Amino acid sequence: MELILEEYHVSEADVLRIVNEPTGAVIQRLRTIGRLMVTAARAQVGKKSGELARSIHYNIQRWNLVPELWVGTWNQIAYLHHEGTRPHEISARGAHFLRFSAKGRIVYDRTVMHPGTRPNRFLTDNLYIARL
Repeated sequence: MELILEEYHVSEADVLRIVNEPTGAVIQRLRTIGRLMVTAARAQVGKKSGELARSIHYNIQRWNLVPELWVGTWNQIAYLHHEGTRPHEISARGAHFLRFSAKGRIVYDRTVMHPGTRPNRFLTDNLYIARL
């Protein structure tokens, strides 16, 4: 039995092409992970208006020539949904009264006590996708 070993030399140009070209394996893998994470996060986030879900996106950027994947949103309420809130008071600002529904009735009041929200970690819950 004869064992034949072949040498293959990878040049710096080969590595840069694999890592940095839009059609290279690394960028393609980051795109796949980004799409999967965005889809999972959008499915998990609350859907009251859909604005937060639509704002979730991914971006591939470079950090010292190394590509990195950023998944998130610039929506101002995202942090409150992700981390949850404690009970807090809500006061009318631009109007004289708040209008809301309670037990099937329309209620008007100047201030209300919001019970707070549980965290919905729609971004960090889906980090497992990056390991697939």
